[in-house]
Amino acid sequence: MSELFKFDEDSVVLPVTAGSSGAKSVNVDTFSTSANELSSSLNSLRIPSSFNQNGSFLMPPPPAPNSIRVRRRSSLATTVISGFSPSSIEIGFQNYMDDSDNNNNTNNNNMVEKTDNTSGAIADDCISPDNNYKPVIEDFEPIKVLGQGAYGKVLLVRHKNTGRLFAQKQMKKASIVVSRHGERTIAEKKILSQITHHPNIVKLFYALHDPFKIYLILDYVPGGELFMHLSNQKFLNDKITSFYSGEMALALIHLHKLGIVYRDLKPENCLLNARGHLVLTDFGLSKQQSSDNGDEDVCNSIIGTPEYMAPEVLRGENYSYEVDWWSLGCVIFDMLSGKPPFTGNNHKIVMNKILTEKIKYPFYFTQEAKDLLNKLINKNTNKRFKVDQDFKKFQEHRFFRHIDWEKIKSQSDDLVPPIVPVITDPALAENFDPQFTEMKFSAVGVQDVEEEEEYNESKGIPITSNNNSKSKQQDGLTNVQAKLFEGFSYTASNSYLESFLNP
Repeated sequence: MSELFKFDEDSVVLPVTAGSSGAKSVNVDTFSTSANELSSSLNSLRIPSSFNQNGSFLMPPPPAPNSIRVRRRSSLATTVISGFSPSSIEIGFQNYMDDSDNNNNTNNNNMVEKTDNTSGAIADDCISPDNNYKPVIEDFEPIKVLGQGAYGKVLLVRHKNTGRLFAQKQMKKASIVVSRHGERTIAEKKILSQITHHPNIVKLFYALHDPFKIYLILDYVPGGELFMHLSNQKFLNDKITSFYSGEMALALIHLHKLGIVYRDLKPENCLLNARGHLVLTDFGLSKQQSSDNGDEDVCNSIIGTPEYMAPEVLRGENYSYEVDWWSLGCVIFDMLSGKPPFTGNNHKIVMNKILTEKIKYPFYFTQEAKDLLNKLINKNTNKRFKVDQDFKKFQEHRFFRHIDWEKIKSQSDDLVPPIVPVITDPALAENFDPQFTEMKFSAVGVQDVEEEEEYNESKGIPITSNNNSKSKQQDGLTNVQAKLFEGFSYTASNSYLESFLNP
């Protein structure tokens, strides 16, 4: 089979072959030529161009053969020993999916953006807000798994009556209660229900629960995770990175204006819609601050994904919106180089590097990129870029010279994003990670084979025991569940549903 190579003035992408696994994308700035017109010595990767002072082209070193981008799980620091000395810090991390501190997190995937025709077939009898429709979980048929974490999954589901596709985030009540992450789960629903009509932020339509699980029904974003596109392209050039980091910044500044600290920005939590615009998802770790409640709403939990966490978070200090801008700098570095600025074989190594080491830039980073990153990834919070105080100054930085902020904000029709996902059938979820989408479902429906065994053993009861001595404990947990999830159900307003479900 003949391979095609695509390139533009800023980058080279090779090879592009049919049937490749993982996210598939097309760079609209590129064109094709035959393989024999390019050097056979070039590796299969995207190579951003950079020039030295003499104008000579600099080529970054290729990644190690068969290197695979590591999926980074969100974590909660569960224990802190020996204070916060960088040389003696001992923190045990717990991987999880949806909750912890005053809210929680789901490992990655899948929701969001404006409804367009690629969201699935829509029957004539669309979900109508006029008939006061109140859905139940049986209305949604599971199709594929889009993502998985410690406490639950995100599924692609189809509404049985209309055929419309949604992303369904589901978590086990028992796991939430036992892990004491209930407050975070409730807060996630509350935060999502407050955020409406922002094109770069996930949309929540319904919140449901049954005796065993809770469910968030969100808009389905068929373009997949930015993580998967980065895995496919290795790393990006300044022009493409500035576009997507600009959309991340628009989402973050909107959240901050609402008093929300996001706390878990990373490529796994960024999706691309059908047009290629970025959508921020997964608010399990987010926290809403309120000046009316004094110290009650101060952020000080050691929480997030270690590679993208700011040093003040790791030290257990009080922090606020500035931690999100540190994370944005780390994600920009990741997009430009293929990995975050501080990495290691375990969390302790990563954390010690964040607290003690200076950032090291690959030689091919442009001056504009390094200048912006020096301002964002600054360990001194007083010297870190005050983006919330002067967002216009941030927008005017030379790194963003390639983008039109007004067009990005409005997502005008004449603006074509640099990565356009290939979507042959939205129901195939072909831009999501095969390790999730290839999971098989059991006859139980929303449970996979492993969960079916748990379900059969428990006879549908989330926390069970045949031991009579534990029955009181079981009853106690059931009462806790009933109280914790009371009032969890939610249906978006009629006008909101009309806007996005009946376009």
